[in-house]
This record gives sequence, structure tokens and C-alpha cells, in this order.
Amino acid sequence: MSKRYRTRIWFSAAVAMLMTSFALPTAVAQPAATESRCSGGYVAMTFDDGPTDLTAAYLKALRDAGRVRATFFVTGTLADGQRAGTRRIVAEGHQVGNHSYTHANLVELDATTAFAELRDTSRVIRTQTGRAPTLFRPPFGSTDARTRRDAARLGMTEVIWTADTVDWSGIPTETIVANALTVKPGGIILMHEGLQTTLAAIPKIVQGLAERSLCAGRIVYSPTPVQAWPGLTFNAKAAPWR
Repeated sequence: MSKRYRTRIWFSAAVAMLMTSFALPTAVAQPAATESRCSGGYVAMTFDDGPTDLTAAYLKALRDAGRVRATFFVTGTLADGQRAGTRRIVAEGHQVGNHSYTHANLVELDATTAFAELRDTSRVIRTQTGRAPTLFRPPFGSTDARTRRDAARLGMTEVIWTADTVDWSGIPTETIVANALTVKPGGIILMHEGLQTTLAAIPKIVQGLAERSLCAGRIVYSPTPVQAWPGLTFNAKAAPWR
């Protein structure tokens, strides 16, 4: 091996080591910054009753608020009519959950019809996005043992909520924000699609969470039951995005 060749190898190795030494601080600093920003924990922002004509605007509001990700519980009939909306929700990194096919009160239906409400919605979502949903929210929060069994048969975890914004009732944006910010770490915020007041609330909710060092997270199964309201528990909570 010539002296010139050995010198070239030594120089290349030295440059590689130098570049690695500069890259390491950046690689380790990023997780630390995220942990600091989310030191208060995670909560889940959820939107029911879509997709709608405002879905694109909701997604933009979440992006503009800091590329925040949320969970959208869609109904089968609306997903059939707004196929681009469902696909876009998934394409932008959000979770999509099953919210029944016709937004019926499942407890009041016969067993066959109630199961079809969940099954048909899961089929629509799988057809449009390439994956079946793993989360389910019963319309009105109306559920029972049979509904939970039906969801489990389809591989879904039932998700209720711990902070209800009551945005559907016509209250102003400021009240929606205040209701959302009652959420505690690990909790789940209920909102709805198609409302201008809720759309306007998104950046304010994200800002309010940030002031408490809370970050928007994904929904995962919780082995410990979570109380939605007295007499009703469910097994889901907010966690960091993977």
C-alpha cells in the first residue's frame, strides 16, 4: 500500500469522525426538547360526525396549529359520500375511528342491525384507506355490553370521552375552548366536525394545552378503566404518537 493511499484513507476516516461528532448533539437534543414541551402529558383531540365539507379546513387548522394530529370518528354514510375526506385524514397522519354507519343509537337496535352498523362502517374505512379501524365511538355515547362485544369482534376498542365541549349545542367558540381545557392528562376531548365555532376553537385549544405542557396524542388501549361519567367506564387513553 502506497504512502499516498494510506494518507487518503486516514484523511477520509478523520472527516467521517468529525462529521459524526457534530451530528450527535442534534440527534439527542430533539427528543429532550419534545419531552420538555410535553412534560404535562398527552390528551387526545377527537372529532365526530365527519367527513364533512369542512374536513379540509379542520385539517388545515390542525397543521397551522403546529402539525397537531387528532382522531376523527367517521360515519359510514358520510365517508361513502366524502371519500376524499377520509383518505386525506389518514394521509395527513391522523387516526380514523368507526362512528357507526347511520349515527344510530345502537342500544335501541336489534342485534343484527346494530352489528351491521359497525361492520359496514369498518368496511368503508378499510376500502378507502387500506386499513380497518381499531377504534370505535358509539353515537351519543350510548353503549352496553353487546355494543362492546360487537366492537371487539371487529378488532376495535371502544372510546368514549373525558371532556365534552358540547360544541354541537350552539355555544360560542370561547366556551368550547374552556370546556375542552378541562381535560386532564391522558384524557380525551369530544368535538364535532362541520362547525365553524369548533374550527375556530382548534388553535386556541392547542395553545391552552401547550400552556399546561400538554401535547395532542393518539388513542391507545388502557388496561385500567377510565371513567367517562358516573356509571360508565371505557378502556382508552391518550399516549404519545409513535
